[in-house]
Amino acid sequence: MNRLQVQLVALLGAASLTAPALGQTSDHAACYGSSTEVRLSNRENIVLDQNSPNPFAHETTISYKLPNKVTKAELMFYDARGKFIRAVDLTSRGGRSDARGDADSECTGIGRVTVFADDLNAGLYTYTLVVDARVVGSKTMVKSE
Repeated sequence: MNRLQVQLVALLGAASLTAPALGQTSDHAACYGSSTEVRLSNRENIVLDQNSPNPFAHETTISYKLPNKVTKAELMFYDARGKFIRAVDLTSRGGRSDARGDADSECTGIGRVTVFADDLNAGLYTYTLVVDARVVGSKTMVKSE
């Protein structure tokens, strides 16, 4: 579990301990203990979107989001049998936007890969996002005639 999931589970567990069971009423006046504030954000999350359009005939686009702390990110492409086709380095300067103060910080690390697949046979293909030597996610895309 990542840190956000752990915080959410802890928050939900604490809420269930303090809530009365369904159908129970309390004879006591409401008592409010300490409060907890939770700020949720996707700023540091890694996101790999499904390609669009899918299925596709000639080209498709894959969007992603990487936090600034990422040192190496690659998008790896495989055929239906798991045979490696190609890797694309997403951490290069041209691969994603960067925050220099004049850009929206929410857009930091947002990028897009356009896949041209005229020479691929129709069928299933997989793309996998590898960030700092760790597989983060995989998606399947369908190449049509």
